[in-house]
Amino acid sequence: MDRDEAAAVLRAAEAHRETVRAAGRWPVTVLLALGGVLFATEFTTAFLSGAWTFLPASWAAICAAWVGWYAGRQSVKPRGYLRRYALSLVAGMSLHVVYVLVLVLTGRHGDPVVALAGAAAVAAPFFVGAYVESRAT
Repeated sequence: MDRDEAAAVLRAAEAHRETVRAAGRWPVTVLLALGGVLFATEFTTAFLSGAWTFLPASWAAICAAWVGWYAGRQSVKPRGYLRRYALSLVAGMSLHVVYVLVLVLTGRHGDPVVALAGAAAVAAPFFVGAYVESRAT
């Protein structure tokens, strides 16, 4: 192999690496979208009661199902993504339980300040996960 052939092979390998890297950036978008959906869901939950709380919860469940479907269809899956996603999901859902308990036990249901703080806390693991994912690729 001469010098020109080697340079062409190296350029092709670099182009392929960049293509794979770009294709592997989808988890950042997914985590940001889930964070946004959960922020809206949790904020709305603070003002609803009874069966109406199932409306935003079902929206969040549909979005979570879409993420599973979308992730399964991706050809490039970054190493360790499932572990990082699961950590974000467990942290977010744990904070959701704490948030709902705070709303119910303290009687702050309908308080916009608590709703805003709780929604931000529940969505935070997904935004942090998106940041970590963006640094990993």
